[in-house]
Amino acid sequence: MQTRTEKKKKEQWASLEPINQKRLFFIGIFFTLAIFMLIGRLAVIQIIDGPEYQKKAMGQWFKELPAGMDRGKIFDRNMIPLTNRKTTSNLIIYPEIFPMTDTNIQLLSQLTKLSIYVLKYEELSSNRPIQLEIKNYDTGLIREALGIKGVYSMDSAERYSQSQIAAHVIGYINKIDNVGNKGIEKQYDQILTEYRSNVIGAIVDAQKRVIPGLGYRTLTKDSHGIGKNVVLTLDYDIQKIIEEEFDKLYDKGSVVVTDLKSGDVLGLMSRPNFDQDKVANYLESNNKEFYNRGIQIGYPPGSVFKIIVAAAALENNIIHHDTKFYCNGYEEIDGVVIKCSSFDKGGHGEIDFERAFAVSCNSAFIQLGQQVGGKKILEMSQRLGLGSLTNIELPEEIPGQLPTEDYIKGAGIGNISIGQGTLEVTPLQIARVTAAIANDGILTDISIVKDIIDDNNQSVLNEQQSERVPVLSEEVASKIQYLMKKVVTEGTGNKIHLENEGGAAGKTGSAEGSSEGRNVVHAWFTGYFPGDEPKYGITILVEDGGGGGTVAAPLFHEIAKRIAEVEKYKD
Repeated sequence: MQTRTEKKKKEQWASLEPINQKRLFFIGIFFTLAIFMLIGRLAVIQIIDGPEYQKKAMGQWFKELPAGMDRGKIFDRNMIPLTNRKTTSNLIIYPEIFPMTDTNIQLLSQLTKLSIYVLKYEELSSNRPIQLEIKNYDTGLIREALGIKGVYSMDSAERYSQSQIAAHVIGYINKIDNVGNKGIEKQYDQILTEYRSNVIGAIVDAQKRVIPGLGYRTLTKDSHGIGKNVVLTLDYDIQKIIEEEFDKLYDKGSVVVTDLKSGDVLGLMSRPNFDQDKVANYLESNNKEFYNRGIQIGYPPGSVFKIIVAAAALENNIIHHDTKFYCNGYEEIDGVVIKCSSFDKGGHGEIDFERAFAVSCNSAFIQLGQQVGGKKILEMSQRLGLGSLTNIELPEEIPGQLPTEDYIKGAGIGNISIGQGTLEVTPLQIARVTAAIANDGILTDISIVKDIIDDNNQSVLNEQQSERVPVLSEEVASKIQYLMKKVVTEGTGNKIHLENEGGAAGKTGSAEGSSEGRNVVHAWFTGYFPGDEPKYGITILVEDGGGGGTVAAPLFHEIAKRIAEVEKYKD
């Protein structure tokens, strides 16, 4: 039976005119379709396009922090990190929205322990975001600071250590755009940033203040690979040794330590050093802090170049067992007088080749250079890699400079025979020459990058064979090895005493050059140890240091002893 209500509805519907019934029918269909369309649109927004809208919405209340930039790590050969060694708590401040009131600046000063002057006129004087380390962990003060517009806090890994170890090799980054400048950071910038898409940011309100309870989040942008890291050939312990020993006495120069067999650079330092987090402090400096003196500045080699002159003489059979020279204390060529170290004593007198090399007699080597000829000396220089890049994986390297053939005619042959004149080399080039002598005449590729690994510690570097090129006969190399041992036992390198470490061999040099517009003498020593079974090559340049025998040779001694101690400890 129909209820009274149902019966009443039917009577009302029947009482309507047919045209009105039709209108109501179409209106009902229209609203039904509209509802389904709205439901469908909501489904598209919520399900299909939801992630994209979520990302856009997050962009409105997600403030990216510069310290959150992701970048691959740099390790030494034993996987000791050279970057990202320490985690700190920091305040991230956006000066363009930070209220510069005395109260706010005073609060920042209390938390960071920086002076009000430094904060106001240095740190907060630009529009770029800045990062200040929190040094006062008063939670009340921190909470108060985070209530200020444009102030955020975040824990982050310090990219560089306060010791700035291997700073010139590592280089530095532009923190605003996370782009590498100098050194490995620049050379391998693409690899260190590839697939690095994580960013850290604060959840903020419309006033750019952190929303309490939401804090900070890490966002992952679209990424389809695994991040990569660079493993260097440097040995952290050896790098630390050469920096510590050099800094005890000297301000400017470079030290290079190599694995003689592999060509790996185990240590490469340059002084003066710089703070990788405060590069702006050096932009107007005249001390060339950014220059890697091991590869980026050419120096006259002085008497270490006598290794090349001796090699050219021996290869061309100029030297015989009875060859003698006579030293008056100077040589004169075309009216140019070149003094020997023995000048004040009236010269060395009659001297044989072995003794002339040991005591670094200029007169004897100028006479020898004239016999060999400038062309053959230049040819030997080129065979041993001088005048060319070593192709170490650092973008700042220069090729140095060899004299022109015109220069070595006349008085120029006197200068080049003792490593002076227009001749310029880098400490790394001399280190490579030394390795060729120690390796029985084999010139080996120099390397500072051992591997590229991903975040799963898997190697992604295509293995490449190190090139080994014979540049000297084994017989000639053996004779020069003998001469270099004599330098240490009887000659200008006699301040080196490594008998307990297997002895040493090397060559001193005192090169006349210029620094900051002044005439100076650079101290050189290049050599290796142990003497009979060479393993480590060490090349030292002390800029404006003086005599190689009195300055650089003792430094070689200290460095070699400490390396030998570390080697025993590791064994």
